[in-house]
Amino acid sequence: MTERKGFLKKLKMKRPSKDDVKGGGKKLFWVWIGYQCIKGTLTTTFIWAPLIWLWLQGNS
Repeated sequence: MTERKGFLKKLKMKRPSKDDVKGGGKKLFWVWIGYQCIKGTLTTTFIWAPLIWLWLQGNS
C-alpha cells in the first residue's frame, strides 16, 4: 500500500494549478483557430474542389 500512496503523491505534484490552465487557455484558443483554418483549407482544396469540378464536368 505504501507504493500506491507514493504514486498518488507524485500525481498530485504534477497536476497543473488553476492559474496555469487559465493562462494557457488564450494560447490554446488561437492554436485551435489556426488548426481549424488549415483543416478547412485542406478540406476545400482536396475534397470539395475536385468534387465540384467532377460534378460540373458531368453536367456539361
